[in-house]
Amino acid sequence: MNDNGSIVPWRNSVTPYMVEPMDVSTSRRFRACVFAGPARTGKTDALILNKTGHTISCDPQDVRIVHMSIDAAKEFARKKLAALIRYSPEVAARLGKDRYDDNTLTKNFEGNMSVDVAWPVPAKMSASDIPLMLLTDYDRMPEDIGGEGTPFDLSFKRTQTFGSRGMTIAESSPGRIVLDDDFEAPENQPHLAPPCTGILAIYNRGTRGRFYWPCPDCSESFEPDFRLLQYPEEGTPAEKGQAAFMACPHCGCILEHRHKRERNQLARWMHEGKGGQLVSIHDEALRETDIASWWLNGTVAAFQSWAELVTRYEGALEEFVSTGDSKALKTTVTVDQGKPFSERITADDDELSVKELRDRAEKYQLNIAPAETRFLIVAVDVQKGRFVVQVFAFGVELEHWVIARMDIHTPPETAPRAKDRAIDPARYPEDWDVLFDLLEREFPVLGLAFSLVPVALVVDSAGEDGVTKNAYAFYRRSKIKGYRGRVFISKGMTRWDRDRAVLRTPEKQEGKRLKQASDLKILQIGTWRLKSELVAALSRTDPGPGACHLSKNLPSEVFEELCAEEKTAKGWALKKGKKRNEAFDLGVYALALVIVLKGERINWNRPPAWAAELEKNAFARVRPMASDHEEATGDGGTAEVETEAETATPESPKPERQVRPNRKKRSRSRHRRGLGDY
Repeated sequence: MNDNGSIVPWRNSVTPYMVEPMDVSTSRRFRACVFAGPARTGKTDALILNKTGHTISCDPQDVRIVHMSIDAAKEFARKKLAALIRYSPEVAARLGKDRYDDNTLTKNFEGNMSVDVAWPVPAKMSASDIPLMLLTDYDRMPEDIGGEGTPFDLSFKRTQTFGSRGMTIAESSPGRIVLDDDFEAPENQPHLAPPCTGILAIYNRGTRGRFYWPCPDCSESFEPDFRLLQYPEEGTPAEKGQAAFMACPHCGCILEHRHKRERNQLARWMHEGKGGQLVSIHDEALRETDIASWWLNGTVAAFQSWAELVTRYEGALEEFVSTGDSKALKTTVTVDQGKPFSERITADDDELSVKELRDRAEKYQLNIAPAETRFLIVAVDVQKGRFVVQVFAFGVELEHWVIARMDIHTPPETAPRAKDRAIDPARYPEDWDVLFDLLEREFPVLGLAFSLVPVALVVDSAGEDGVTKNAYAFYRRSKIKGYRGRVFISKGMTRWDRDRAVLRTPEKQEGKRLKQASDLKILQIGTWRLKSELVAALSRTDPGPGACHLSKNLPSEVFEELCAEEKTAKGWALKKGKKRNEAFDLGVYALALVIVLKGERINWNRPPAWAAELEKNAFARVRPMASDHEEATGDGGTAEVETEAETATPESPKPERQVRPNRKKRSRSRHRRGLGDY
């Protein structure tokens, strides 16, 4: 092995964490070995060079070493493979004597075996069967080789012919981005790595081994990790690094870097069992897989100190804060710490996370409006095969609560073939009529003898081909049905310079010249600005003006959807690996609708009838008081999320008018006629 530029004999005592992976690489129980870890751990020497030398000396068979590029392959062959042969007498003695046996990229040995060094191209990965495939620096290879698959899977296929004698070995420091920044390992899979491509994706398919130290004080085992290092908050990066130490998470016992070698000697690998318990790799309860996998943290690495780890991390963090460039930060996290890089590290302090939202969620019951409610808003997102609906209860100073979330899958009974299909907003304009029932649904107000119906409904007009046309038709029908001023169709507008929310009448062209105003009024939303406002509302930790409250009884996907986007220099965008953001969009629609209803201008001492106290509210109706059990404050019970159209939009009588609106020539109740023409 290479030690500070000198070639020295391999010693297991220097890198004891590599002993088990090397031993298992000769096993016929597994068909692959995968090792993820930081640089400076000795993983390449152990799993690539030592495995090659052992095969040449003890088990002659063809070996192919694959590096990340042709230049890297040539350098590896000239420096590392050549050194293995030159400084290992047993290996050198078996090298062929013919003039063609010792080429740069191909070496022939006794026993009719060869070792060749290649790079990830189809001709090298798919052309022939090789019993031993060795992949080094895996995460710097292309993710797909000529459209045929990953380098690992192609290599795995090359060794299949040889049955239990075939072996694929891959090693690398993690170099890919985490696809879900809110990932948390489930309890029954404690060693599961965050979702990302590359070496950790293969690690997750394997036995998932982690390296555990025993504490010298309490004897409890723990995984040494960078997050367990403690150092001063003040000082230069180098000063912080020099002061770094580790504390046992069980008893607080202090460990210094000088203790690392001793702890490594006493440590052991623990893999996941079938039920999520931690077992040795030889235990019968080991996960059912033919891939043995290990993931090592940078604090354990033999050839780098804790002072170096901290100094590099803090220096890179300072560079990111001052310049916004995260390249150095990514490098030290992946190469030094041996972890995949997460954008969460560089996120704003106030950026939402799923865990934070769940922790702050409150114990209030769904489908019941809080006692502080003054009006309700319904927001609807159009998806293939469903309408996604959220109901918001707004109080004084626009403090608001999400009180309902439902997916409507079933068409209204009046729609064609309603009993034989799912709802289809793009093809059937009749399916949109299911939304009218939402405007008539009554939500009881907690502790009061009133219920409220929604003031207005807003629905997105974008989606599959046909959605926009049907949204326009729905808007026109709403006026015919008497919901003028209560139904809005929206259109999101990107860029920071957009109005937050404005109603605009588009122009339509007839013929080549004539233009006239359309009968449509579209709610145009500056989504980037309102998304930032929604994040601020959700981030507020105490009640008050503008705060947005979430219930612990909301479906888990609501919390995930609220955190599905991130604010970038180019605007708001979906995070990598995220596809659903409906809850985030619905929150924006609701805020936009409140703006165009002039909710931000309300004088709460003299509010309009639609936002008045319930005794005077035009959208309130008297109801019999419910039992205390019905209006429990949210430990579960009846707080179920409705997902079917039958329960999402029950028929109910039209709300009774509580106060005659002070409008001239208005004979029908205001909640039926709407809030006026906007």
